[in-house]
Amino acid sequence: MSMHAFALPTGTATAYLMMGFLLLATAAAQIAFKHYHHATRRSSLFIALVLFASCPPFTVLAARQLGIGKVYVLMSLSYALVAFMAMKLFDERISRKQLQGLALITVGCILYAL
Repeated sequence: MSMHAFALPTGTATAYLMMGFLLLATAAAQIAFKHYHHATRRSSLFIALVLFASCPPFTVLAARQLGIGKVYVLMSLSYALVAFMAMKLFDERISRKQLQGLALITVGCILYAL
């Protein structure tokens, strides 16, 4: 059996899939950490730590394909994702100004990625 059978998939599509995982993992970790502070459940803290720890290897792999600048700019989308998740899960309010800021971040990320 050759070593190529165990090679990680490469390519732009794979890198964007990794970015999707990074965004979801980062946002879920933030939410789990907040849940830990509200409920002081160690399971939430453990989930947050595992999710945070899973991100660096995927960041490196995505950066190899997309470039470090694009990866970190796209990670800014996590601000919007966390805000909307907190709104749904913790009944947090998003003000009009905050919504405008999140929209500006999102549009900027999309333009940068083109």
